[in-house]
Amino acid sequence: MIITKRDSKPADIDELTALLSSPLPANKKFLIERELRFMKSGNQGETDAAYFIDFHFGALKNWAVIHDLRLEHQGRVAQIDHVLINRFLEVYALESKNFSYGVKITDTGEFLVYYNNKYFSIESPVEQNKRHLIVLEDIFKKYDIMPKRLGITMIPTFRSYILVSTKSRVMRPPKEHFDTSMVIKMDTLRTHIDKEFDNMGALSALATASKMVSRETLTEMAKRLSSVHRPVQINYRKRFGLEDIKPPQEDTQQQTAQTAKQFYCFKCKKTITEKVAKFCWDNKQRFHGKAYCFDCQKAFSGRT
Repeated sequence: MIITKRDSKPADIDELTALLSSPLPANKKFLIERELRFMKSGNQGETDAAYFIDFHFGALKNWAVIHDLRLEHQGRVAQIDHVLINRFLEVYALESKNFSYGVKITDTGEFLVYYNNKYFSIESPVEQNKRHLIVLEDIFKKYDIMPKRLGITMIPTFRSYILVSTKSRVMRPPKEHFDTSMVIKMDTLRTHIDKEFDNMGALSALATASKMVSRETLTEMAKRLSSVHRPVQINYRKRFGLEDIKPPQEDTQQQTAQTAKQFYCFKCKKTITEKVAKFCWDNKQRFHGKAYCFDCQKAFSGRT
């Protein structure tokens, strides 16, 4: 079941696009263009991942899906792209990345993306998601998300996956050097989760089954977690130091507002109100689809 749907962030993209239409210094324009490019790329990755998650888990009552969960706790922030929770109290934190041209993971766990015939180092999404899990676990405790059984709070199992684009080429180091099993193609998520269950030993399977809660309890847990979401509205003008720069469209909007409701008499060119103009247009048979002032309307008296 889907608790919260994917937010495609159209307002942020529109705001950054509008800023680019302002007269900007070259360095500011470069920063905004880069921010917009990264945002669109990341947004596409999250949207693609959400499609596969909703396709496989959205209609299942034994699973709860939460998209775009932003958590705050003791000065720390976790922006989690997607969260999956099942009735066995397994909580999956999913970080989606749109590595369109591929990603290379080194023996030491460094992530390198290929762009313009070069490799560039980026923040490790594996370490990023580890920090997300720390905040998520603290949130579960603080807001008493977990149900109780015999008066004892049940303990969830937290899992992490990094979902990369289906078109990405992932170059991995040997497993003994650095484990990259949590980095998977986003369309294989369901397969990997099913494989986890299949590979469980008898004791692990029994322990997992003993934790199973009702669908109603799962729904309550997921809604309680989603209620802790703390959205944020970024002031991009302030962020890029553009408070004093006025977008050119503001002048156009002011001019439009001043002239939008100026109507003129077809015969004498006198200014008339919108109400008078609409009266004439509504009486097309009498005024032949044209607008006239009150004085000129008198010439039509008695006509049909």
